Amino acid sequence: MYTSPIKKLGVVMRFILFFMLFFSLYAQSETLKVGIKPSEPWVMYDKNTSIENRKPIGFSIDLWNKIAQELHLKTEWVYYDSTSELIEAAKNREVNVSISAITITSAREKEIDFSTSMYELGLQVMVDASKSTASVLELMGKEVKKMMSLKTTLIFLLFLLVTIHLRWFVDKRDKNSTLFSKEYRLGIVDAFWWGVTMLITWETPPSKGLARVIDLMWHIVGILAVSILTAIVTSALTAQAIGGSIRSEKDLAGKFVAAVATDAPRKYLEKIGANVIPVKSVAEGIDLVRKGKAEALVHDGPRLVYLANKINKQANKKVLLVLPFTFNPQNYGIVFPTGSPLKEQVDRVLLKLRESDGLEKSFHQKLQEKWLKKQ
Repeated sequence: MYTSPIKKLGVVMRFILFFMLFFSLYAQSETLKVGIKPSEPWVMYDKNTSIENRKPIGFSIDLWNKIAQELHLKTEWVYYDSTSELIEAAKNREVNVSISAITITSAREKEIDFSTSMYELGLQVMVDASKSTASVLELMGKEVKKMMSLKTTLIFLLFLLVTIHLRWFVDKRDKNSTLFSKEYRLGIVDAFWWGVTMLITWETPPSKGLARVIDLMWHIVGILAVSILTAIVTSALTAQAIGGSIRSEKDLAGKFVAAVATDAPRKYLEKIGANVIPVKSVAEGIDLVRKGKAEALVHDGPRLVYLANKINKQANKKVLLVLPFTFNPQNYGIVFPTGSPLKEQVDRVLLKLRESDGLEKSFHQKLQEKWLKKQ
């Protein structure tokens, strides 16, 4: 029986459509291996929990779950400890996707494929808040408070009490002196103001004999007290100037700045002339800043802000400050093995998730508000 070419073409087209539908359904039911690593607030989970019971959370986790939902894909999380391991896993096709806080760079692009940008950011600087935000008067008040502990205050008051009594007694015996009242209550008040005045102004009244010796001793006490206070405040102001003088990345030149040894910021800091202190982790860098062993820590801005907020909240005061300027702009991306057909699909979803729905904020904006609160 004769079959026209048109009918034959129709059969072939139906077969092709059926095959494409079957393949599509098969792909949609596929479970993808997705590599992740800890990086607050992008990826967070309890390392002490078994892999089966881990429940990762964070910006990158929510973003990928939404992408997987849009593409009707299932996810199997694969855990790694570093960005280099994530990239290597994608390169060797051990995973279908890697996502965390992975900076898009030309060097990495040679080994793997990146999605379109999933987040735009820059480097920021973290400093000790107490060395950056205090006014001169506030700083002086803090240092005086440190110096005048309860013990030192009591010793000083006892020494002052003994001195003014001794000075009043000597003056009382001098009939020609009119410096203090000869009556005890009024005389001690006069002697007290004598002690305070000499301590602050170093003005000594005309005196001789034992009275002159006491005046000289109290004069020396005043000089020593002011000298010690001046030294302490000057030292504190110098430390405060370190943080307060950083207004842009150019001010990092010559300063001792902590940076994660394996990250791109370290290389950038070396190029601009900073004295880089390589650290193994951001936590180690924060510890150096808090101990005064590093003048600043440079890392990806959103992560520094998140960690500063977390630590400040735990301390119930502003311990760390992330300076408001950003530099060395960069983008985070999702990593795929070279030539992965999944990349284009994910790119389309990423663009869709940035689009607002009328007056409603986009999914991407809602993620930022949830995970990346400003300091």
